[in-house]
Amino acid sequence: MIVSLFLAAAAGAFAPASGPVVALVAGEGKSQCLPDHSLCLDVPPAEEGNGAGAVLRISSPGAEAVSLALPEFAEAQSVELWPRLIRAEDGANRYLVGILTGQTSMYSGGGGSASQLHLIELDARPNALRLSGEALDMPWSGSLLIRACFSEKDRKNRLEACHDEYDFGAALAAAPGGAAVFPTLSYRAVATAFPRTSRRSEDNSATKLKRADLVRAQDPACTYDRVLRYDPATSRYELDRPLPDCSDYTTP
Repeated sequence: MIVSLFLAAAAGAFAPASGPVVALVAGEGKSQCLPDHSLCLDVPPAEEGNGAGAVLRISSPGAEAVSLALPEFAEAQSVELWPRLIRAEDGANRYLVGILTGQTSMYSGGGGSASQLHLIELDARPNALRLSGEALDMPWSGSLLIRACFSEKDRKNRLEACHDEYDFGAALAAAPGGAAVFPTLSYRAVATAFPRTSRRSEDNSATKLKRADLVRAQDPACTYDRVLRYDPATSRYELDRPLPDCSDYTTP
């Protein structure tokens, strides 16, 4: 919850009220649309119940709905539509569609989930509907609960806080700077751990906690900002700096 609130406030601070990153609104059924409903999108559940065979369903007034095959997200357990569209700078019915792929894991005394954001280029001209390549693939969310008490001594040492909790969330917004085809973007990630001393890569069960440790705290190594610039030569976004290894938060 703290990650979501922080990112909502952050996005509001550096995203304009209107611009190239457009919030979709509810349409018919489960579809999500541009505010004027000139274009509506949906990702129906795949028959296989995972990432195989997923399609993007596109509809617009006065036209028959069309389904376009999405990339084979073979390892994904879920595929959903990101509720934003990114407009091309020329406004010529070209967009980046966001697709969220998710994975979950369950294990003794805990479990976790995580998602990735994929931006895929969509040519939405009525007579030329098509999906092109993937322009971006970034960690988007993570939430893990890991058992940390295995004895009465552990319970006492940890002051009854018998689970470690790890959360990760990201926000994407338009950023200042020169744009080529698609806008420059700001990516902000926030990672938190509870108790504040916990690290997933370490054995925390024997750690003797203090009352002051029983708070959720940001992990500075995995709380960061990046600038993404679109490269027309590769049709992909390039990072201004590499990402840190935050798989402790983004791999369930």
